[in-house]
Amino acid sequence: MSTQDTCQESVYNELFRTIAPLLRNFLCFKYKNVEGAEDMVQEAFMVLWNNCKKVMPDMAKAYVFRVAQNQMLKIVDKEKVKQKHIPFITKTTDQEDPQYKMEFSEFDLRIQQAIDRLSEGQREVFLLNRVEKKTYNEIAELLDVSVKAVEKRMHKALVKIREIHKNI
Repeated sequence: MSTQDTCQESVYNELFRTIAPLLRNFLCFKYKNVEGAEDMVQEAFMVLWNNCKKVMPDMAKAYVFRVAQNQMLKIVDKEKVKQKHIPFITKTTDQEDPQYKMEFSEFDLRIQQAIDRLSEGQREVFLLNRVEKKTYNEIAELLDVSVKAVEKRMHKALVKIREIHKNI
């Protein structure tokens, strides 16, 4: 058989008919996820079709198994990352908790008090950068000062805020 054979629809269909059930069973057994296994079989055969000129029919089985396994491993890795961060996400997004609301309110008040104690120039630069998300270049143009002056004001503002509230 030549490398062109895998691109022939009849050869490709025969490969799918014979290999897909084996691949699905392998993925179900290995990863215990029937829906994911079905999806990976489809994905693997789409990759085979897209690369049919490069894959000879006698290598197709190994090729789709490797593609599917790599894709499933990526999904498993992503799931591990999600599971690792779920406690953090649920803890930080639980905004209905009265304790969270009170702490946030106190924190917000302390930040506002610290900002109020900055000089006018420092406060202006700080708010433009941190609240309005402007870059130092944009702030420099807006205030008609050099970028270095903006950097210096921002540095002094941050130092002063840290001095006022060590916990911020």
